[in-house]
Amino acid sequence: MPRALVTGNGSLLVTYDAHLQMRDLYYPYVGMEDHTTFGNLHRTGFFVDGVGLRWLDHPSWTVEAGYEEDTLAGKSIARNMELGLHVTFHDYVHPVHNIILRKCTLKSTDGTRKDVRAFFHHNFYIYGEKQKDTAFYEPYTNTIIHYRGRRYFLIGGETDKPVACHTGIISDPFASILHSRHPVSRCGVSDYTVGKANYRGLEGTWKDAEDGVLSKHPVEQGSVDSTVALHCIVEPPKDTELVLWLCVGKTFNDVIDLQDVLLTETPDRLERNCRNYWKSWVGKLPQSYANVEPDIATLYKRSLLTVRAHVDNRGGIIAAADSDIMIFNKDTYTYVWPRDGAFVCMALDRAGYGEIAKKFYSFCCRVQSKDGYLLHKYNPDGSLGSSWHPWFRDGKPQLPIQEDETALVIYAMWKHFKFMQDFEYLQELFEQFIRKAADFLMKFRDKNTGLPLASYDLWEEHRGVFSYTTACVIAGLHAAAQISNILGHHKHAENYQNAADELRQAFLFHLFDQEKKCFVKKIKQREDGTWEKDNTVDASVAIIALLDVLPPKDPRVISTMEHIENTLTVRTPVGGIARYQNDRYHGVTEPTPEVPGNPWIITTLWIAQWHIMKAKTKADLKPAEEAIRWVNVHKSSTGLFPEQLHPFTGEPLSVSPLTWSHATFIDTVLKLEKKKRELQET
Repeated sequence: MPRALVTGNGSLLVTYDAHLQMRDLYYPYVGMEDHTTFGNLHRTGFFVDGVGLRWLDHPSWTVEAGYEEDTLAGKSIARNMELGLHVTFHDYVHPVHNIILRKCTLKSTDGTRKDVRAFFHHNFYIYGEKQKDTAFYEPYTNTIIHYRGRRYFLIGGETDKPVACHTGIISDPFASILHSRHPVSRCGVSDYTVGKANYRGLEGTWKDAEDGVLSKHPVEQGSVDSTVALHCIVEPPKDTELVLWLCVGKTFNDVIDLQDVLLTETPDRLERNCRNYWKSWVGKLPQSYANVEPDIATLYKRSLLTVRAHVDNRGGIIAAADSDIMIFNKDTYTYVWPRDGAFVCMALDRAGYGEIAKKFYSFCCRVQSKDGYLLHKYNPDGSLGSSWHPWFRDGKPQLPIQEDETALVIYAMWKHFKFMQDFEYLQELFEQFIRKAADFLMKFRDKNTGLPLASYDLWEEHRGVFSYTTACVIAGLHAAAQISNILGHHKHAENYQNAADELRQAFLFHLFDQEKKCFVKKIKQREDGTWEKDNTVDASVAIIALLDVLPPKDPRVISTMEHIENTLTVRTPVGGIARYQNDRYHGVTEPTPEVPGNPWIITTLWIAQWHIMKAKTKADLKPAEEAIRWVNVHKSSTGLFPEQLHPFTGEPLSVSPLTWSHATFIDTVLKLEKKKRELQET
């Protein structure tokens, strides 16, 4: 199920599905250590006498997930006619403190007074596993605490209209010793239980809630879960508020201290702080979208916030947090692809968020190999991620890289400098990353053709010499030459520029098909030493224009781009641009000329960017404007973009949201705005 809400603070990332159930909880890195594991549910439900318990995924609920405008705080509505309840949910992670809060505002819709019991079920897979965990009721704070090793999760809550007041034990002499600063003295958790889950057929303590009463089992170890309840009165015409909080830390004292902060500051104040922080953050450069249509400006800001949620405070930028993709290939997108990160950071730099991009470039310095290249992907802590690219194949060793990932990071660092003009940081990057990376790009070439040696393609499926990869290497070496020159490293600048020029000549000679008037997808050397061309039309070749390897109005670029657009347009009511001919990744039908593959957000916007680059008049911008509106039409109800779409229904496929999709939207909107200003001035 696509994620409806994503929120976080750079150390803690939380996702919710369309039923407002927590599906992913990552800590202490964004995208690393999913303590729910593969989207297991953390349930919320409400019990009313005479009707019973209705979890939020029960069909009696009508749920409208949403965000509070220009924030990373959810504001959603759920209605249940059977229970006679209207509930407004505010879900957020505090931007500084590792506290997850869910505030519920309850209204009676049938005019009657109700005693309502709100149940909150938590089924942690601490460190991604369901073993060796402990959960217990902590009486001094009236909370449930789950822990294992260096991971602690404290669950507490309160309501402003309790049926009866339940507090922590404050008369016991140990209370003042254990919690001298802030013993809990107000109404909190009303009921609780701890038990076994996902073990020997036991479904979990959420089943214990079905009669409205929990068994108050105080402790369990091994494969555990817990459920807490808040009992409150809902009486028209007034609203009732209840708040659940989840404090996350590495020690017992960490989570106790976080609850102290929450109780001192109050949930209301923390909510205002969160709302104000994100509104200020996303609105710091309003001129970036001043002339954009209102709904596009709103989506632009939502994209900025979504990208920020996927950025770890230590620099890693994960591709997606949606763990449901695990069902497809037993792995996720919660990795840092250097390529994705480079594209994301170029968009962030253009949008005025260079401080975030800077952390990513420093991350790349830390993970770079001693020989200068970057590998397939990394975990957010900098360790090497999983990969299907072999080091040994067909009896021969090979370097399992996608060379564009190294080249694009250099190119992005150059773009970063052009926006930020930070000479000292550029010098650091040159010494720590750029020189080694550019030296590698120079050496990793075929002596006979002058082209890059074979590596894996953008789509991570094939190995060979690609137009896309070659264009990225040319752009990377040219950027390295520019950087070297501005820093006074003139010999390096000469070497890198010569290598870029030689590559460009080889690129034009070997990878442009004179007969078809198009750049080919790839060439691959046969056993007899001859070269085989692959003329599959591939949207990745658009990078030639997007990285200024050739001018966007170059006849070879124009013929190639027109061929891409004509061949890869999905000719269904959904529309959009596919990745390449006969693309079967998450395919829902056999590829045809009308449906060469599923439409992707990224590839559709790449074509839009080319139209922007070559535009001479405002009328020339129409295809780009239509593409941006197309993305707007196919966003989720909460403004999130998937990787790709179902070609017949427009439903999201693969992961949602995808960070790169949102970054490409940001980049396209800004490029369109810039071009419009330029055309107005001429």
